[in-house]
Parts: sequence; C-alpha cells; structure tokens
Amino acid sequence: MMTHTNIENPEISPILHRISGCPAAIIFWILILCLLPNPVPADTPTLKPDNIQPGQTAASSAVLDEAALKAGIAHRLRTAREDRDDRFQHFSSAHVHIEKKIPVHISDTLTVFAVKLRLMPPVSDASPEFITLVVDDTGTLQIGGIQDLATGSNLVQDVVDQMQAVDISDLPSDFGKLIYTGPGPHTLIVVSDPFCPHCRKGWEFIKLNLDQIHTLRLAHFPLSPAAETAGLVMADAYHRKSMVFEIIDFTYTVLDPSQDPLEILAQYMDEFPELTQNWGITPEHALTYLTDRFLTQIKADQQTIQTLGIHSTPVFFVNQTFIKGFNARKMEAAMP
Repeated sequence: MMTHTNIENPEISPILHRISGCPAAIIFWILILCLLPNPVPADTPTLKPDNIQPGQTAASSAVLDEAALKAGIAHRLRTAREDRDDRFQHFSSAHVHIEKKIPVHISDTLTVFAVKLRLMPPVSDASPEFITLVVDDTGTLQIGGIQDLATGSNLVQDVVDQMQAVDISDLPSDFGKLIYTGPGPHTLIVVSDPFCPHCRKGWEFIKLNLDQIHTLRLAHFPLSPAAETAGLVMADAYHRKSMVFEIIDFTYTVLDPSQDPLEILAQYMDEFPELTQNWGITPEHALTYLTDRFLTQIKADQQTIQTLGIHSTPVFFVNQTFIKGFNARKMEAAMP
C-alpha cells in the first residue's frame, strides 16, 4: 500500500478543496501558472532585435568627438610639415573637414569610427588631400586593424575600403595613359606601382583578359625612388609613342626591381638597345636625360593621384566599379 504524505499548509488546504470542484479552480490554476517564471535552458542564446555582428556598421550611442579629432590631426600635420614649409605653421582645425564618418560596432563596449577627412592646406598652390582613419570615440586614438582572434579577419577593413572608394566620375578626363584598345566591352583604369607584387599580379590578369577589354588606361603611381625610375622610362615611351605596350610589359613581368636606378636603366638598355639613341650610351647619361624631361610630370601625376585620396596600389576602376587591391574574384565579377 502506498502512503500519501500530506504536506499542504493546513490553513490553505481547506480553501483549495472548496474551489477544486468548481470552474473557478481552472481559472485559479491558470493564473498561478502564468505568474510562475518560465525556465530557459542554459544554452539558449539571448537574442536582441538589433543584434549586430562585430565589424558591422549600425546606429550607435557612441558619439565621435569631432573637435578633438580635428585638433589632433591639425597638430600632427603642422608638426610634420612646418619645418619644410613655414606656411604650415598656420594649419589649424579649421583646415580639417570631416567628409564622412561611419560607426563600426566591435563589441558591446567598443564602437570605433571610420572617418574620411579632407585637408585644406593653408597654401595657395597646394591641392586638398584626403585621408582615411579609424579612431575611437574620443577622437584622440588612431586604431589600426582590429582582428577577430579566431578567424584573423580584419573587422574594419570593409568599411575602410568603402570610405576610400573613389567615384570614377571624379577622375580627370585625361587620367592615366591609354595603352591598349581591344574588342571587348569593358573599360579599365589602373593605378599601379611597377614594383608592387600585387600590381604585377594584376598585370598578369589583364594580359590574360585582353580580349575582354575595350580600353585600358594606366596611371603609374611609384611609391619608391626605384619605381620612379621605371616610371621615367614609361613616360619616355608615351612621349615617343614607341614600344609602349612592350616596355610596360617588360617592366611588370621581367624587370628586376633593383633599388639602384642605374641598374634599372641598364636592364632596359640591354632589352631595348634602340633606347640609347636618345638616352645616351651609359645609364648615367640615360638618368640625366630622363630626369630632366619627365621627373616633373611624374611628380605632378603622383600629386593628382594623392589628391583623389589614393595612397596605395593597385587600384582598379572596372567600368563603374572601384576595386582596391588585386582580387581576381572581384575583377572577374566586374567583367562578366
């Protein structure tokens, strides 16, 4: 026989017995059950309507201190340039303009800002400059790449690339040199350093897809004195309108990227002996000839590219699509 032990409160028990036999009992127990806490398994994730993944852009309660950011940029630029040009002693926050800012969610306690700035030097003969930074909300700390520890992915890179994108309509009409016309439907404009490994990979891709290209323009943006020497040689080829594609192809596929300008010129002279007719018979003569005629143009082209906000290579404009860095998948998608 089973023995039932009554553990009910003796004061409450008579009340329960009186209402258990009527419909009111049902209502009573429903109310009691509704008031009880609903158990949730420990491993059930808590979801928020505005749940945002790290690295995504979204509205944020964080507010960027724009005044502090402008003051810091002004001080940094003034300190860096006033020794070279005393007119920059007057560079102030008023010369720093925030073109665009995007908050980037990193964690529940950290939001950073990708900011595109336009710098207006207090110099009449200087063009505006554009820079893109990632900063904290105080506007006093510049932040580099923020990586997800598990995947190694840069949580701010996509936003920075978005900020640095240049609209093709902003390019000067004569931007870059026309080096190829073909049967394809696509228009390409490339900003490139001949000694940049990714630029060289981009050139390989272009050569493999020449049948897809209608026009190809190349803007050389040498990032080192050695690459500048190669730029002088290509500027000479444009000027003479002779062996342009051949010299560019040699530059991007064969030329050894030495740091010695004379060694670089010697390689060109060995490959294209006819160049000595204008350059002279020695690399020293060639360097003098090319520098006197084309260095000013090279510097002007560099300034134009920097004014657009481009500070690294390669950059591709494929039809209306801006692609920073060489990415074969993105290039193929832009050239269906």
